[in-house]
Amino acid sequence: MPEPLAPFWPYALDAYARPGVAEACLAAQDGHGADVPLLLWGAWAAARGHTLTEGDLDAAATAAARWRAPVIEPLRQARRALKALAADAPANEALRQAVKAAELEAERLYMASLEQLADGWPAPTPPRPQTLRDNLARLLPPEAAPVTERLHKALS
Repeated sequence: MPEPLAPFWPYALDAYARPGVAEACLAAQDGHGADVPLLLWGAWAAARGHTLTEGDLDAAATAAARWRAPVIEPLRQARRALKALAADAPANEALRQAVKAAELEAERLYMASLEQLADGWPAPTPPRPQTLRDNLARLLPPEAAPVTERLHKALS
């Protein structure tokens, strides 16, 4: 498990690089409309021993509404569209990389807003495996149970 007391962004980068995590996150995103930064935030909360509350989820939904649909999703769509264009014309690759960098920066800023939500949490406590499972289950729909379990296993 990545360092629980690390700030969220370094924690997320470390967690996402673990074997199986990126694949499970993308399966949750593409198959169930999951928000990958929220999933990583839930894992970060669990690593700090924090079970997400309804208040946490409401505050996270507000942060997501500010970033996901108006900023991150259009950048993701543009990056994906440019991938095909870059294959046909290598000169387009520079634009795709610039859009990719903008998408990553937008996600970093979104994740910074999620990290601020932890300011009201109790002091970190040792993580429990059930906390991670509970947080992921609260962030994914019930029909995503197999993906939830894959992600739990990869992050544990």
